[in-house]
Amino acid sequence: MQSIDKQILIIEDNKRCMEKACALISQIDGVFIYKAENSEQAYRYALKYHIDLFIVDIILNSDISEDAAGTKFVENIRKVEKYKFTPIIFTTSLQDADVYAYAHLHCYRYFEKPYDSEEFLTVVKETLLFKNVKEESRYYNYKKDGIYYTIKVKDIVYFQNNRSNVLIHCADGTVIETPYKSGRQILLELNSEKFIKCNKSTIVNIDFVEKTDMIHQYIKLINGHETLELSVRLKRGFLEAIAKCPK
Repeated sequence: MQSIDKQILIIEDNKRCMEKACALISQIDGVFIYKAENSEQAYRYALKYHIDLFIVDIILNSDISEDAAGTKFVENIRKVEKYKFTPIIFTTSLQDADVYAYAHLHCYRYFEKPYDSEEFLTVVKETLLFKNVKEESRYYNYKKDGIYYTIKVKDIVYFQNNRSNVLIHCADGTVIETPYKSGRQILLELNSEKFIKCNKSTIVNIDFVEKTDMIHQYIKLINGHETLELSVRLKRGFLEAIAKCPK
């Protein structure tokens, strides 16, 4: 993975409706879909990752009369700093729920089921143009010895992924040892265009890249940080990613 997909969380308890939404959104290049059947699953995804778009069914338990668990989820997610302005699309079989959704929950769009597929897809594409969270306000979370820690994303120079752990090299020279995660998992949790894989085990923050030597295949970092290997297989994608996301 050389760039970060837009991450969409669909909260829907109806299997057929979930399949329809996923099939439509899968037509869009550069998206990663998380699927949640209830609020509990949705909270876990939302707090672990950086979601770019929520698609929420208001009724998440049709067996409960007047259920509105989806609305409650959105009420709570709006209290999370990074999701105050994240686009939200509601889908529901209810009628006349749009006034509350627009006025109080600031949803981007409201679709009554069954909705028009082409219109739905167009609206999803519109929301993915938004920039939701400023890079300097992002945090990377990790758990160690049962305790959760956070690091400002802007202070991370690069990740070194070993077989048993991940070493996070920071701007102040400290190196933090964290439990193993795959490179793909790290990129998904970062959800930042600034971080690019430069070799099999290293993900670098391009804000710290001073020079790329294509002949000798290495990356020189600023402020005296060590050089990093640039693999032949990832070289082209690395350069393209930097070009798309200039410092």
